[in-house]
Amino acid sequence: MLKKMFVILSVLALINLPGLAQNNGQQGNGNGYQHGQNNQNGPGNQNGPGNQNGQGNQNGSAYQNGQANRNAYRQGFSGGLAELIASLPLQEVDTSELEGLLLMREEEKLARDVYLALYNTWQHQTFDSIAASEQRHMDGILMLLIRYQIPDPILNDQPGVFNDQKLQNLYNQLVAAGMASLKDALRVGATIEDLDIFDLYGLLLQTDNSDIKTIYQNLAKGSRNHLRAFVRAMNRAGGEGYTATYLTQTEVDQILSSPMERGIVDENGDPIFGSMGW
Repeated sequence: MLKKMFVILSVLALINLPGLAQNNGQQGNGNGYQHGQNNQNGPGNQNGPGNQNGQGNQNGSAYQNGQANRNAYRQGFSGGLAELIASLPLQEVDTSELEGLLLMREEEKLARDVYLALYNTWQHQTFDSIAASEQRHMDGILMLLIRYQIPDPILNDQPGVFNDQKLQNLYNQLVAAGMASLKDALRVGATIEDLDIFDLYGLLLQTDNSDIKTIYQNLAKGSRNHLRAFVRAMNRAGGEGYTATYLTQTEVDQILSSPMERGIVDENGDPIFGSMGW
């Protein structure tokens, strides 16, 4: 069922499109993906670089008390968050969780690819910087796919090419909309982040896996920061604020009126380490 009309420009009406995660529906647990043979060692990372003492820490308390290697955290998914995910238990992935992971892997690619295309046109640094962040978001989802031995839906990582036809169509529409002006391009960026947050919030309600929830919470945190950055840049380019498309206007206004979020968060969205970003 269509939930909201997706509108980017007042002069350019795009297709009606719901938050993409809503297409997953409630499909039951099914058999899901069991963790594979390569994962039989279970949670914990006895010798990971995230712990300066080199001691095993299966409950993640090193992240709580700040004893983890700060340099590893600065490396983002290749450091602190990867170590945190490795310390969490492996759990069965049911059908809705599987579909959510596959969706977000390509939805993060959509964001990256649109921003790269708009950067090539407008040479605005916001697109270049956030495209790099979207690559890290893609890598975060890929981490989970590898962890549960789920095939990657990205068969071709060429920019602008998608396995999901809905995402392919949306990419084409968003890039076209962003060519009208810099202000409109920045509005496209804000709308993509609005969609990402909306879908991630929905997917968080569909999973009880600690590792999946942790990745989704960190992606949502990053997307909130991206929304703030795009709206700020859009206003500087002559825009007059951002009207919510997927989230409620109250949710968007709350995000925009709050400060940038830093550091790694846990499965509940609570900060667990300092002010380092990723």
